[in-house]
Amino acid sequence: MIAALRTLAVLEAPSEAETVFGGRTKSWTQVAALWVDLQPAGHRERSDETTRPALIETARAVARTHAVAARGQRLKAGGEAWRVVAVTPSRPAPGRMTLSLERMWP
Repeated sequence: MIAALRTLAVLEAPSEAETVFGGRTKSWTQVAALWVDLQPAGHRERSDETTRPALIETARAVARTHAVAARGQRLKAGGEAWRVVAVTPSRPAPGRMTLSLERMWP
């Protein structure tokens, strides 16, 4: 197992708006800055009969509990962006939370 390294990260929430041409645009807005212990958790492959297989890398980030953390947000740490797929409060201890993260490689 690789030792965790504390990293300053930014938690971002999606914002959608309608464009002047009637389309939709999505941007990310910072909602929190937090120190995380980012730990690689492995990878898996996803595919179906219509698309090429894609490699999905997984990781865990442990941080102090933050009320705004939610599934669907983005965590940016060390120049990399991860999608938050789950937030587990009180893990590994009270006052801490574990974020389950994923990012896809084409």
